[in-house]
Amino acid sequence: MKKFEIIVPVLLIMAGLLCLTMSVSFMLQPELRVYMKTFVQICLWMGVPILFAGIYYLLLLKKRDK
Repeated sequence: MKKFEIIVPVLLIMAGLLCLTMSVSFMLQPELRVYMKTFVQICLWMGVPILFAGIYYLLLLKKRDK
């Protein structure tokens, strides 16, 4: 895959996360501290399942090679 085919979806995901975070934080309190806290929480909740899925996938690949 070309770099462009990877960069475009990553940028769209980042834009979606920023919009989601901004709407949630402004609904609660329009402060930068609340925005950053919400952004970190959303990234962690997204990152944990992705991490587990990646580990599971690597284990499956390693098991198939044997």
